[in-house]
Amino acid sequence: MEQNKEMDAGWNWVGRYVAVIVVSLILAALLGHMDLFENTKMGGKLNASQIVQFLGYGAALATLWVLGQRATIVLQRQAGKWSVLQHLILPAVSLLVAALAYSVLLLLLKPFMDASLSYIFNWVFIVAILACAGWLVMVVLLDQSASLGALFTERLNAGQGRVCGACGAKCEATAKFCEQCGKAL
Repeated sequence: MEQNKEMDAGWNWVGRYVAVIVVSLILAALLGHMDLFENTKMGGKLNASQIVQFLGYGAALATLWVLGQRATIVLQRQAGKWSVLQHLILPAVSLLVAALAYSVLLLLLKPFMDASLSYIFNWVFIVAILACAGWLVMVVLLDQSASLGALFTERLNAGQGRVCGACGAKCEATAKFCEQCGKAL
């Protein structure tokens, strides 16, 4: 609860997330290219460099997605000119993370994949990227992202009331209809 009050007070918390992302990327790049990690093999196919890069880049992607999720929640709670972005941030960040996760997971899995596994792996990511892109298009063109965004922010937003997807008004957590525009929540 204290963390939610801190997040609502300002946007200073974003700096901590950005710092974690930057440090993870730098450590993954620096450690991953050290001779010690590149020359240390695990099982003959995988080296320590690939594991370090996977962990560092993966942590950066996970932190980026959580940053997008938290930014969406803060914007849902605030009314103002930037609240328009509340439905746009999470699908855009999810698209970016899905696209970058492909290469990050390949660091770890490529040495063990044959042609058929590679084919399946590629199609899983094609579907995930297209799904995120479709979500983003729905947000931009159709403004239909409120229910999808709620799916990813509901747990963190529990007990804070609800936000109308149509008009952005804050409503009681138990309300079934928006108190401002009357649309179903």
